[in-house]
Amino acid sequence: MCPCLSATDDVDDRLDLRCPDGNISLDGLIAIRDQCPVLKKVLLPDSVWPKFLRLHHPDDAASHESMILLAFVRGVLPRITLPVHRYMMAGSDIAPDATKQYLADIQEKWMFAPDPSKRNRLSRTFRGRVAELQFAAHLEDLGHRVIGMEATGHNADIETISDSGQTAFEVKALGQADEDFFMQMGAINGKSFADSVSLPEPMNYLLARVYEAALQLCSTSGKRRKAIVIVDQISWRRFKVQLKNDWIDWTNPKFIGGERDWGNVISLLKQPPQTLRELGEVIHTLGALEIFQQNHKFEFLSEKKIPFRGKPAA
Repeated sequence: MCPCLSATDDVDDRLDLRCPDGNISLDGLIAIRDQCPVLKKVLLPDSVWPKFLRLHHPDDAASHESMILLAFVRGVLPRITLPVHRYMMAGSDIAPDATKQYLADIQEKWMFAPDPSKRNRLSRTFRGRVAELQFAAHLEDLGHRVIGMEATGHNADIETISDSGQTAFEVKALGQADEDFFMQMGAINGKSFADSVSLPEPMNYLLARVYEAALQLCSTSGKRRKAIVIVDQISWRRFKVQLKNDWIDWTNPKFIGGERDWGNVISLLKQPPQTLRELGEVIHTLGALEIFQQNHKFEFLSEKKIPFRGKPAA
């Protein structure tokens, strides 16, 4: 068994494992990487490793820190490395069908960007790729058998076979929004910012990502289509109340609020809907949507399940 899969001890409170500056020593992670092909060839390859050793500590401006190191410290490193072992490796080598783009995205090098806001955006990409692999493993824990992934050249993020048939999944991971990040960074640096984010805007962003997922799944045929939205624990507060109180009518999903609440969201879409009616029609090509919160231990907590049956209500 790879030693990374045994790294399940929470060492956050181990003062004997800290350097004089208070940061966790890298010695334990270094020892595991030396023997783990996932860390050494995929997540932290030799092209990334020297710079990682210099820049893994929290920066002064934004308190950014390596997700892999945090997982090691919290005793949940296997929840990152196991899915990579399972879906992107062939023994101790990278699987021949692993795509170059996926391999590039899943290297933990987002911390190297000098601009904190760019680091925040790049960290979302990295975490999103990791979340796709983690969710595939989650599905297998539920009895699915993964038969294809975008990571290995398939159209859908994940394709599975289960007792209910063949399903294509599109996974959308929602990380910390830029405005939340700027407020957090201001607090770290002793500045005060008013929270001016509208309540409808997060839900409109979620709708846009579900619409995007539905479009991406349109090319799949003969399979059930399911969109998965994963919201990290830090960002969950932006969605919790609205989802609990059903701000979206999922029988006829539409953007909510005024143009200030959805105008920026539409501008982010490569193929925006021409009408609000089209938004709902595309979303209703899905068989279902499920929304999860993912906590700091990378556990998936199902928060809402929405089935779709044909065209949206009039």
